[in-house]
Amino acid sequence: MKHNQIVIVIAAALLTPGIGFILMTSPIEGNQAAAYPMDQRGDHSYGMMKPGHYAAGTIASIQNDENGNPAWILSGYWKTSLTEDETGEYGNQSSSASNSTSVMGDDMSKNGKFVASFDMVRTNGSASHQHQIDNFTLTEMSMPDNNTAVFNGTSTITMKDGPVSNVPTSVTDMGNNVVSIYLDPTAVNNHFGDTPIYGTITKSVQIIK
Repeated sequence: MKHNQIVIVIAAALLTPGIGFILMTSPIEGNQAAAYPMDQRGDHSYGMMKPGHYAAGTIASIQNDENGNPAWILSGYWKTSLTEDETGEYGNQSSSASNSTSVMGDDMSKNGKFVASFDMVRTNGSASHQHQIDNFTLTEMSMPDNNTAVFNGTSTITMKDGPVSNVPTSVTDMGNNVVSIYLDPTAVNNHFGDTPIYGTITKSVQIIK
């Protein structure tokens, strides 16, 4: 069944005075109301949110081996924010990407954050393990077409031998429904193959000052 978009406006009384209101969008079937419970791994809520855009979703992806054959199943969650203040949602890892246009907002300096946590297991059920992506630093934003927004930067990836820092990372929003996460294969020893990690966008929130 084709999904439609709805917009839910939540009263400003739920927020700190002066923040304004929240716009919440999510693809749902028909005209049914949408609810967002805590996911199986953690909380998708954002606590005290600053003006900007916030989104979250799931990871569901198949990654290839060195021969280009499907070999790994990835499943997990991701969360992101794009704010206009000094630090953004997740601390002080961000630097501004100035004078860029994105689906998230108008031309202005932005601070982007991205975190993800997911399981990785072979298609035969062996070698199950986990990875986390954090410390994302946004360096560039672009919008190659009306349905695609690209956020480039670097991040830290947890690996078997310890975290790997400054991994070139590209997060792409496609049609406000699909997200792709491309981690430079040379920085992580081709651990995730040569294709992006894919997921879905299940929650999108805008805070308007």
